[in-house]
Amino acid sequence: MRLENTTSWRVGWTSESVVDVALYVRDALALSVEDGPVLPPVEPDVPVHIPPGLDRAAVQREWAAWWDELLASLRARDDPDPRGRHRRAGLEADTATRHAIEYFTASASRHFASSRGPALRGAGDRSGEGGTPWAPGFYRRQIVAGERLGQLVREAEVRLGRRAYPFRLSVIEISVAGPVWLRVAEDQVLVSSRFAENGPLLEAALCEVIDDLA
Repeated sequence: MRLENTTSWRVGWTSESVVDVALYVRDALALSVEDGPVLPPVEPDVPVHIPPGLDRAAVQREWAAWWDELLASLRARDDPDPRGRHRRAGLEADTATRHAIEYFTASASRHFASSRGPALRGAGDRSGEGGTPWAPGFYRRQIVAGERLGQLVREAEVRLGRRAYPFRLSVIEISVAGPVWLRVAEDQVLVSSRFAENGPLLEAALCEVIDDLA
């Protein structure tokens, strides 16, 4: 996780393996998600595979609640109040979902490592593309994002004519098809790699959220 912070604000750009696994499980089991915003399929496509003995119907019933708890636990992880961390830490899943997590975690890790790695090797030095540092690929963004987010906060302070109020913001990059920018909580955003590759569009969305929080 790449962070930029001061005594009053904390911003970070990251990817989360637990989020990757959750989306991989959803697509591998071809789960139908009807509650809340529906994210596109993982990119590249995940092959559908129902392991023998796995209760897919049970995972179907549990997945949406598990997803919500997962995102809440990530917010709680960065909570400066230890009471908040204690209250929300410890994500539990029912037996069927836990079996699915254990079964697919290794496959998910290989899937995302394979798809993200070539983008880094083939990117070269294109930090100036589009006038922003966002374009050169998944792993490059993980490196440069913290510093750039800090710059955007300081630019917001200039626009506002004052120091930023205390706030936190976590941006989680996900590998799904199409451009996705989803603010799942006041201080938590999911952004697809395709959206992040459009530097001007990404910075406009980030500035809107930062201005709202700051």
